[in-house]
Amino acid sequence: MNENENENEEPGFTIVRDFAAPRDRVWEAWTNTDVMARWLHPETLVTPRESVSVDLRVGGLYTYSMRIEETGQEFPTAGKYLVIERPHRLDFTWGSPGDVDEAPQIRIEFEEVDAGTTRMTFALTGIPNDSGSDASAYDGWNSAFNVFESEIAG
Repeated sequence: MNENENENEEPGFTIVRDFAAPRDRVWEAWTNTDVMARWLHPETLVTPRESVSVDLRVGGLYTYSMRIEETGQEFPTAGKYLVIERPHRLDFTWGSPGDVDEAPQIRIEFEEVDAGTTRMTFALTGIPNDSGSDASAYDGWNSAFNVFESEIAG
């Protein structure tokens, strides 16, 4: 079994990144609405703070909208929290508002490499590795993690 398969052979992909930040700061960036608004988008988009809401409990929902500033086009996004194990693991669905139960699933594990470095393993199931395609989920997340890295470095 390779990293892009699970037991059901659903499409998916994994991104592993090391961040120069303590695990608590990395966790906070995934769960604090103010911080999420600053990074939860690819480098060419923005996420207005007023679009971000989080009900951080198993079964709770989150929402945010990414926006292309030049055109105003928005991409509403929502999901449901499935597993919350602070500060080790966060699982949730990721899709469109109104479709959170059938949406692709994301599992994130946060590993403390040392006091100032956190390894994040991001695994998405339900969308193939579409790197290089227009509107690629893989490339979008990878770009968002570049923004994430800048955000948590401060």
